[in-house]
Amino acid sequence: NNSFNYGAPFYGECSPDGQRVRDQYSIFSWSPGPRAHVGYYIAKGEEEGLVKVDTHSIRGRDHANGMALESADGKTIYMTGHGRDIWSYDDDFNFKADDIVEADFTAVVKVGAQSTASPQSWSKSGLMVRTDLDTNSAHLSIFRTGAKWICTQGRRNKGEYSRTFGNCVENQPDANWLKIEKRLDEYTTFYGMEGADGEITWTKHTSEELVGIGDSSYVGLAVSSASYWQLETVFEDFEISQYYFPSAAPSISLAPTMLAPFTDINNLDLGRVAQSSAGSWDVTSSGSDIWGSSDSFRFVNYTVSGDVTIEMKVNAFEGDPDHNGYLYSWAKAGLMMRDTMGNNAMHYSLFVTGTQGLANQWRECTGCNSGHSRTHPDNPRPVWLQVKKVGNVFTSYFKYDEEGAGWTQFGATKTMDFGSEISVGIAVTSNSWGKVVTLSGTDFSVEENDVPARKLRA
Repeated sequence: NNSFNYGAPFYGECSPDGQRVRDQYSIFSWSPGPRAHVGYYIAKGEEEGLVKVDTHSIRGRDHANGMALESADGKTIYMTGHGRDIWSYDDDFNFKADDIVEADFTAVVKVGAQSTASPQSWSKSGLMVRTDLDTNSAHLSIFRTGAKWICTQGRRNKGEYSRTFGNCVENQPDANWLKIEKRLDEYTTFYGMEGADGEITWTKHTSEELVGIGDSSYVGLAVSSASYWQLETVFEDFEISQYYFPSAAPSISLAPTMLAPFTDINNLDLGRVAQSSAGSWDVTSSGSDIWGSSDSFRFVNYTVSGDVTIEMKVNAFEGDPDHNGYLYSWAKAGLMMRDTMGNNAMHYSLFVTGTQGLANQWRECTGCNSGHSRTHPDNPRPVWLQVKKVGNVFTSYFKYDEEGAGWTQFGATKTMDFGSEISVGIAVTSNSWGKVVTLSGTDFSVEENDVPARKLRA
């Protein structure tokens, strides 16, 4: 509610109900006033806290800096930017971009609250596509400005002067959705409004052919305060989805087979699938999530029909070795039955997760939001997973690797009308775009009707 007092000490005279409350600091040795070098501590569980994530200070005037904090669920990013401007021959701003993105893509984010002690009409927060991290790089960006305008700006080629593409759109609300689509050398920007039902209405802003950016680029979030003061911006639901073009199903890419058939659905082609003659599996993948109305993951898949049972022993689920073993709490890996290979297809799945135990999840109609029954509280490995389809009824089970252990039914029983042929197999997503996770397991099998179970090996 904009009641933070930037002239007060660290806590800004904040209170739980949002009203300003004075004199909350330490009063030991009160005279002559508030004591310097006093530490403040917030009593909040670590799992509910914020995680600092890397950003790049693009210092066109040796001035820019800032930081970014990510919420525990990875959906909200609080980012500050201190810089003179993203304009002219050299840019000066804070940039969050994890990895280089190749080929075509769609990037989306919601730009929410913006706070600063020195409001500037030409402060900028939004989405950026950038060839490199040099100050004079070619780029295409769509910003929400301090004056509540939506502007598409960029630099056609490295070292050129910046320009505005199209006309800025004035009188915008307090929050906007922004989107950039890249298709070959054509970049299209959009801004969106979210309705009461959660649906986003998109309006095309401009479309430009920009050969100078190249086939690979950094895609991320940009903040510049246009002053010596920091600007803080709240970003929500930042997502990059790769688009494979041309294709009958453009969000799907059939990756080269490495001993086993697999499909990258709306996913970066990162990691590998390895399968040994002894029946062991290592499936490595990136991906933004298997959730919401569309999915992004790697799928080791086989086509079946009729009643079917799939099962596997999961021995380990590990994070990205190139990022200090980072394993997001809702990273997912396990067994899936899927109606089609579309990124918004119906599915029924049983997963192990990063730290959330076992999860039974599904999508009951094409393009619908995902469902989630509950999460089993334990998270031990190894664990056996099993998913069954009998007619149109789907169920899931688990058991631990103990002598005499039987299957325990888990989650929800769902009735869903899949097609006559479906895809079944192993699904893995890191839930952290550009980072990978690896599922290691054995004894993956598929049993169709009265056909003997197939132990799937090289």
